[in-house]
Amino acid sequence: MEIYPGIIIKDLGLFISKLKLLVISDLHIGYEEALAEQGIHLPKSQYPEIKKMIKNLLEYFDPKEIVINGDVKHEFGSATRQEWIEVLDLIDFLKEYVEEIVVVRGNHDNFLIPILKKKEVKLYDPFYLRDNIYFIHGHKELTIEAFNSKIIIIGHEHPAISLRDELGIKYKFKCFLKGDINRQTLIVLPSISPLMPGSSINEINRNKFLSPILHKYFSDEFEVYVSDPEIGTYFFGKIGMLKTLIVEE
Repeated sequence: MEIYPGIIIKDLGLFISKLKLLVISDLHIGYEEALAEQGIHLPKSQYPEIKKMIKNLLEYFDPKEIVINGDVKHEFGSATRQEWIEVLDLIDFLKEYVEEIVVVRGNHDNFLIPILKKKEVKLYDPFYLRDNIYFIHGHKELTIEAFNSKIIIIGHEHPAISLRDELGIKYKFKCFLKGDINRQTLIVLPSISPLMPGSSINEINRNKFLSPILHKYFSDEFEVYVSDPEIGTYFFGKIGMLKTLIVEE
């Protein structure tokens, strides 16, 4: 489905046709190890599932370039053993499909540079600019370069929407957001991690947003595109309308 002329969303990825460029965000590799330290043990790593989703996108779109728009890893401190192993494997895997790998720094990407250096991949901080398209993770304010671009793409917020059926059962769906800010189009990417269900955009006050960009520019006119590998991609209308579909607990 096109979210913007020449920009297609599928599953949890976004493809810019004219650049043959695939964008994903918020992998949070190593999150299971962080949970284990808190006494929460998962049966297996989620990395194979993330890798499978990325592979499906690569084979479908056949891009020349991939942009990971922040939060490749999860641990804020030094990289864990799991993060080293799985990030290195991810880069080797991506190099089989694309000519260029771009990583934009997210707030979880401390100590990522030594891992990337081993594979000669550059970390862009705080943004990456390509053909009037501005990529930034979203945990920081926009830089001046953003206002000379046509499209701004962020992650960080892990957007989702929550809806209730006629029985009052609540469902949450990851989604893309699109809105106009100043003279630019802002697109917000969902997290590709299975362990990040997302923040229900239609349930929270804008003051509670993680991203200062959304805190400043978000409005009820933003459009919602639910996209899921299992159920497909659907336009859900504007966020203002979706707010009316939530019944308070």
